[in-house]
Amino acid sequence: MKVIISNITPWHPTSVRLQWDLEQVSESGTFLFDVERSGSSGGPWTTINASPLSNTYTYDDTLGDEEANTLSLTRDIYYRILAEPPSGAANEVYSPIINLDGLSEYEITEEEPGNPARPVPLAQFGPDPQKNTFRRPLSADARHRLYKRALMRNMYLMLRHLNGINFKLLKRRHFGTRCTECYDTITRVVLESHCPVCYGTSWIDGYYTPLDILGRLVRGSTGHIQTQLSPQAKDDLNFPQIQTLDFPRIDPGDVLVAADRNRRFLVKQRYNTSLETVIVHQTLAVSELPRTAVEYDVDAGL
Repeated sequence: MKVIISNITPWHPTSVRLQWDLEQVSESGTFLFDVERSGSSGGPWTTINASPLSNTYTYDDTLGDEEANTLSLTRDIYYRILAEPPSGAANEVYSPIINLDGLSEYEITEEEPGNPARPVPLAQFGPDPQKNTFRRPLSADARHRLYKRALMRNMYLMLRHLNGINFKLLKRRHFGTRCTECYDTITRVVLESHCPVCYGTSWIDGYYTPLDILGRLVRGSTGHIQTQLSPQAKDDLNFPQIQTLDFPRIDPGDVLVAADRNRRFLVKQRYNTSLETVIVHQTLAVSELPRTAVEYDVDAGL
């Protein structure tokens, strides 16, 4: 099992939003997470969540008045995620360390002496000639980060007050407890797409707790209708595009629910898009689900 921080977003004025992901998952059951924060890549580290987070993938770190200046251009802040699998603390692993610039330890081949779960932090980013370990920059510099933050705030205000739509994000599960009703552990396939337990995802409950997000339809909802013959019936499917901020990251297989009319859209593809050469949002190619789809049985908290 590997845990990575897939998204980190400084959020005006004193919050940092984190999103993580698990790779090479081989266990079924309850996964626990701790979010740790430090002012240095070398620690010391402080666990900032009051209790372990269960089967989730996102966390908002709200900084106090004394810590808020860590979002400035002159100071930095570092995060890492500790993931404990269902088999217990003996098999827990740390994510690579990431800071507000999006710099992370990408490949780690050595471990801290006495703690095989903890990666050795690097003081500098870039290739290390002594180790097969390096850091990968995802954004240019601190000034670029501040510029991006201003653009994101402006787009948020535009979505909130001008042309935005309230959506519920149903993030598709990819770890947790396997469904025993429809998932074949030998062939590793879902035997029933309309399973009322996992909704065809193979994981119990199918989707994580809904998140409130803002977005806008890029194309008209009636402009791209196709007739498709599904195993259940002949359906007219709609293919618009939806644009949201780049947090939380939305992936193919996730479902967006328009809160006003309970229209549900299955995400097919995701593209990073930008304002003034700075990536601040994501454009999603989606298909509107027919009312007969099992995704309409998922509680979106409307």
